[in-house]
Amino acid sequence: MIIAIDSGPYTFSIKGLSAPVVSELSHLYLERLTPETDGFYDFSLSIENTSPLRRFFRRQRIISVEGVKPFNPISEQHLLPSIEWAMNWAVAAYQHTKLSLHSSVVVKNGKAILFPASSGSGKSTLATYLGYSGWQMFSDEMALIDPNTLEVSPLYRPASLKNKSIDVISTLCENVNLSNITRGTHKGDIAHARLYTCEQFRHFVPSKPQFVVFPRYVPHKETTIRMMSSVEAFAMLLRNTFNYNIMGKQGFSALSEISASCQAMQIEYSDAHDLNDYLSGLVE
Repeated sequence: MIIAIDSGPYTFSIKGLSAPVVSELSHLYLERLTPETDGFYDFSLSIENTSPLRRFFRRQRIISVEGVKPFNPISEQHLLPSIEWAMNWAVAAYQHTKLSLHSSVVVKNGKAILFPASSGSGKSTLATYLGYSGWQMFSDEMALIDPNTLEVSPLYRPASLKNKSIDVISTLCENVNLSNITRGTHKGDIAHARLYTCEQFRHFVPSKPQFVVFPRYVPHKETTIRMMSSVEAFAMLLRNTFNYNIMGKQGFSALSEISASCQAMQIEYSDAHDLNDYLSGLVE
């Protein structure tokens, strides 16, 4: 089966999917998932069988992205999160017209906040909670910044939740739309949260970041905030870029402008409600 997914800035063609996986993707993408027709797509993914010898011992699938196979073979049960990771990889590897950061993005009152952070910091959990609580979640994983306008593009993608984050979001966000949990991936248990309908997403517009927040969840800790200089912010943003070196001078200029124009801070917290109140005060 061949489908197409429209994420907003980019479209994906995906072939070789089974009906159960298409059903799960349909739940996450609604009418932005359609049967593939003849036309242009930004990225092409293909789900292929492994060699006959490997299938003799264990039936597995492998994902090809633009003819490249960047991931190890996986079981059919692990396809849903693997497709999401492959879509992220495609954008990070081949998209260089926009500066891409490993960062969640939330927007309120037309003001964007970047949450650049390493895996395990809780940025996806925080962005998902805020997106459920009146913010617009542009992305839980990747910020795409136009180097000319410095605006961040909204992405119609579900939030990816790992392990304890699944229970946290299920508790904080009543009746949130969650996919089935995929257990035992190389990143642990994975579930995806869809926060918006397609009609709601149509009201999202590119927005300039006003704040750069490096969040870190620490259990039982009161919210602490440390303001950062533009130089320190630039250095930490640099560690979270995917294509800074490829974009060259254009990437340097964009990152420099963001560091100079945005208020940057490190925040350690355990109470998401408290942090929401603080961040809402910033953008109001």
